[in-house]
Amino acid sequence: MSETTPRADRLQSLLDVSMALATQLDLDSLLQVILDQARAVMEAERSTLYVYDAPRDVLVSRVSGGSAAGLIEVPLGKGIAGHVGASRELLNIPDAYADPRFNRDVDKREGFRTRSILTVPLLSHDARLMGVIQLLNKRSGAAFDAEDEVLVRAFASHAGVALERAKLVEDALEKQRIEEGLRLAHDIQMGMLPRHFPSSPVLEIDAALAPARSVGGDFYDVLERRTFSDQPPFGKQDGKIWFAIGDVSGKGIGAALFMAITRTMFRAAAGAGAPDPAAVLAQVNNELAKDNERSMFVTVFAGLYDPATGVLEYANGGHNPPYVLRASGALEVLPNAASPALGVMEDLPFSVARLELGPGDALLAYTDGVNEAQNTRGLLYGTDRFEAWLKTALVRPVPELVASLMAEIERFEEGAAPADDITVLAFRRLAS
Repeated sequence: MSETTPRADRLQSLLDVSMALATQLDLDSLLQVILDQARAVMEAERSTLYVYDAPRDVLVSRVSGGSAAGLIEVPLGKGIAGHVGASRELLNIPDAYADPRFNRDVDKREGFRTRSILTVPLLSHDARLMGVIQLLNKRSGAAFDAEDEVLVRAFASHAGVALERAKLVEDALEKQRIEEGLRLAHDIQMGMLPRHFPSSPVLEIDAALAPARSVGGDFYDVLERRTFSDQPPFGKQDGKIWFAIGDVSGKGIGAALFMAITRTMFRAAAGAGAPDPAAVLAQVNNELAKDNERSMFVTVFAGLYDPATGVLEYANGGHNPPYVLRASGALEVLPNAASPALGVMEDLPFSVARLELGPGDALLAYTDGVNEAQNTRGLLYGTDRFEAWLKTALVRPVPELVASLMAEIERFEEGAAPADDITVLAFRRLAS
């Protein structure tokens, strides 16, 4: 029986490594396998594996073997590892201290003496940079030679493809985790919105919200007012209806969180006996403006409606004014009681206005996702088209009106991804 040669042993080790790499999908585990096997196959004293962070254009040492150097970041093109990453070419340095790119400070800090360095890029199947492996000092004391270069290239070709595959798996899992988180956030956000509205023989009310993304920054709220006294019963509903519709600046998770805070504050202010919508907006604004480092803001239209009399008190914090749909067939823009958006700065003034709705009159509030809806040809739905549609739908029951408007916007968009959240809230005074 013939004994194997050192070269055959190393080739067998390379085959074993390729099999190990083919079965490893977890990225962190794979990185450790690549690093350990590279050091073993190449008979090196130390090794470092840098992963390429493409968005920042840097190499990051996720793992290292035989060193306690900790996390290292190397800009592409800087130092030996950065040079190899930028050039995508192997670099064999027989005398590290003779190369000006070598940083001796690491040796001084760790009490180590680097003699020779073999550095090779890890490339994907289509030659994209995935990372860099750096090997220090052959254990025999000799410099890395041409045979080592051939072997490390073969190793790197397997490792690069394995690293690409593992990153694809990690990215897919991360995307799945994000999507699951967004679905949960969407369910939570939509669950916060009222689904059942106050019922009354003289009131018809409904609302709908369609976020542009999984979560968004629009909101609406409806709740019955309670009055308080110092005698039992201490709080009772008086039949009046608080409502609000709002649109937070921006989109996504940040806007959704700001939306949730705004709605909670609206409910707290309205439920604590605020005298009118202007007082509610002032209180919410002051809370939002405190420590608002991201300078987020929200436009809010808030109202207090008395179904018994048809009197509406309202305040507008930077929001587009609602429409009044008269029983006569007239379409009006609600007279403005405009004030600044909420969250910009504390102690802003908010004014209250009043309007009486007659039997059959309705109010429709909306966010600008309605009139700024865009179709596949880049056309905006626009105010004129919106008002023309409203004139055809004036007398529809409120639930039908809201549902029809949401369907109208979806039809206009022609399958285009929504550019903004779309929210509608409407109510009508019914004849007694």
